[in-house]
Amino acid sequence: MDKIAVAPPKKPASSRPPSGKDGRHRPPFQFFPILILTILLFLLVRHEVQMSRKYVEGTEGYVYLDEDGNPQVIPEVHERLEKHKQKRETCVQYVAIATEDGYRACYTCPNGKKTIFLRKGEVWKFGETCDLKSRRNNPEYKMNRVELLDQNYGSKHYCFKVQLDSIYLYKKHHENLMRLKRTGIWLKRPPGNKIYR
Repeated sequence: MDKIAVAPPKKPASSRPPSGKDGRHRPPFQFFPILILTILLFLLVRHEVQMSRKYVEGTEGYVYLDEDGNPQVIPEVHERLEKHKQKRETCVQYVAIATEDGYRACYTCPNGKKTIFLRKGEVWKFGETCDLKSRRNNPEYKMNRVELLDQNYGSKHYCFKVQLDSIYLYKKHHENLMRLKRTGIWLKRPPGNKIYR
């Protein structure tokens, strides 16, 4: 009896086309293992460099001796130093003004008075900072219902000088002289400036 040739069953066609030349599916992050290896290698080299340094005892790992035996600080110290320097170059001198009519704390009022009535828009304090965002969130400003407005930008040194000018010259400030006419109260400096600095 003759054998009938039967064709082998066909494999169902895949709905997805093959990903690679050989038809195998490639993982979505094919460079991921290389990235992990690179990071591990970097950490290992860094660890070896740190271990090879001779740290000065008592400096908590901040000071080490270089090849010539001279003390050096670790790179992280230089990075933080540069950040602090940069921060002091981008400061602002501001004025805190009343957002509504009402009484505010007064650190400069005569005869031991603790509060003073300020009209909306009147100066409560002159200041300077290199971090205006956190200064605006200061509870003292919220409690005294004042808004901080930028006046001058520059280095810490520059903003500090402008602030001092504003505080010292408040003696002849228009609203200070008008208050003297209205109420008989004249202030040596704005009500919110505790000291000349």
